[in-house]
Amino acid sequence: MPTLFIVGGGLFGSLAAGYARSKGIEAIVFDSDCAGAASPAAAGLFQEKWAARKLRPHYHHALPLLEQLSNIRPISLKRDDGCTESLLCIPPSHLLERNPIRKQVTSTGDGWLEAGGRRYEGWVYIAAGVWSGQFLSGLDVYGKAGAAFVFPGERDGRIRQSETGPQCISFVRDGGTTYFSDGTAERVYTEEHDRLSLSRAAEMGLTEPSQRLWGNRPYTPRGPFFQKIASRTWLATGGRKLGTILGASFARRLVEEELR
Repeated sequence: MPTLFIVGGGLFGSLAAGYARSKGIEAIVFDSDCAGAASPAAAGLFQEKWAARKLRPHYHHALPLLEQLSNIRPISLKRDDGCTESLLCIPPSHLLERNPIRKQVTSTGDGWLEAGGRRYEGWVYIAAGVWSGQFLSGLDVYGKAGAAFVFPGERDGRIRQSETGPQCISFVRDGGTTYFSDGTAERVYTEEHDRLSLSRAAEMGLTEPSQRLWGNRPYTPRGPFFQKIASRTWLATGGRKLGTILGASFARRLVEEELR
């Protein structure tokens, strides 16, 4: 059985690797650790209604895989009016490839890739987020940047509609800290966006962050992209805010339907 070589150690690539291994397929992940990768900054939250009707099948396709690979944690976020909203969560750190090969993939073809001056042959799954365009001519993929902030200590989960528009969330994503995001995603991200996000966090009682998490979410104009681009090479990108769900759904499609 060929080895599955994966370009990109974000949610798309890591979920494909984890699921392939569960089916007895050797998977090797290449990730050059580029600044601006979206997955480490993701909240890891999801719920069915976040997937529009067109994407709803992906949600149900993804859940069995996510339940297999990690513990899904229920999260309750309290609104200012006292009502609560229930979501599900898997912190990205529970899913992301722990020890990818830190070499830049310089070229790919039908069942091969080159990295660090060496050629690897097998199956190839390109899941390089906003960098996927370099591997498929004509692919229109672009990034929308945003930042999340981590604050010391664990606070109760909250959700709040900001007066200036965005919906703000804060909750314990990783032990000992509180994660905050207002969902900002802009093609041109500036320091002013950071300032506004931190002011919204302060309105929720969160000040003096210990960490800033920044990344570019990949977008494709006609929605999420999954395509077989050669007889033994596939490419997937365009996860937007649904990287966990779409990454898991595409991983199932790749492993169960394509790798034969």
